[in-house]
Amino acid sequence: MGKTITFNVTPISHLRTTQGDRIFFRIPREKLYPSGLRRLERIEQYNKYKIAILAIANSHKFTFPHIGAVMKFYLPVPKSWSEKKKRAHHLQYHTSRKDLDNLIKGVLDAMMKEDKHIAHFEAAKFWVNADSGYLTITDTYLEPKIK
Repeated sequence: MGKTITFNVTPISHLRTTQGDRIFFRIPREKLYPSGLRRLERIEQYNKYKIAILAIANSHKFTFPHIGAVMKFYLPVPKSWSEKKKRAHHLQYHTSRKDLDNLIKGVLDAMMKEDKHIAHFEAAKFWVNADSGYLTITDTYLEPKIK
């Protein structure tokens, strides 16, 4: 195994934005309808997440490896769950929403302009009994198997 970087930021799913979303940044907050304000806040939260991911990567001089990486997402259990249920799910596979592919897209959006150079990586998501989540990326070069 190679170098592992821990990103102490609760993972957020990729957010699809359109050219039309730019209008939310031009209208004063107090004039936005509640639905528009929620959309603006979601976009701002996603942008802050990407900035935090990139800042942590840069502080560790980490670039996403093109060949061989393992991404693990640790998502906090809901606060509404009982303590017994929280303990039972700690570090178990997370099999509900947030979609794994959208979590991956969020990280790749933050760390690279284009992800066409990525040849191989593995990803998984887990529950964690904590107030916030985190993610780890391990650089693991794998030799291609040639038949």
